[in-house]
Amino acid sequence: MRKLNLLLLLSIFSLLMACNSKTESGNEVIYEYEEETSELGAELKAKIGDWAEEGAVCYGCVVSVDKNGTPIIGKAVKAKIIRIKSDSIKMKALESVSVAEGEQEGCSKMGLSRGETWWETDGDLFQSKEEAETYLKEKGLLK
Repeated sequence: MRKLNLLLLLSIFSLLMACNSKTESGNEVIYEYEEETSELGAELKAKIGDWAEEGAVCYGCVVSVDKNGTPIIGKAVKAKIIRIKSDSIKMKALESVSVAEGEQEGCSKMGLSRGETWWETDGDLFQSKEEAETYLKEKGLLK
């Protein structure tokens, strides 16, 4: 008799659990995920070219600007493309670059440290250091 009562209790308990799980399933939240594209937009693609892809090692430009936002001096920095969006590229510096010695006019940082990341929106990326330095020379920023 005891075994029968125990079996009956387990059956009722199992039935209640099964019914309870069915009623909770109606409360599920459906999440919609919109995947971002990892392709360059037309404007950046035209400026950079087809070579830019995630994982590519290239060169960017570190430029010092004055109070009015006018570029003063620049240097090339070796970097890696980490992520691509349609309007920007996430870059990681593979070397430390300083465009000036010490502090200048209230600026405590005049360059990039190895490992720092930034979002490149202007598209000033080059496949070689020579290309980056040529670009800076043309702009009158390489000294």
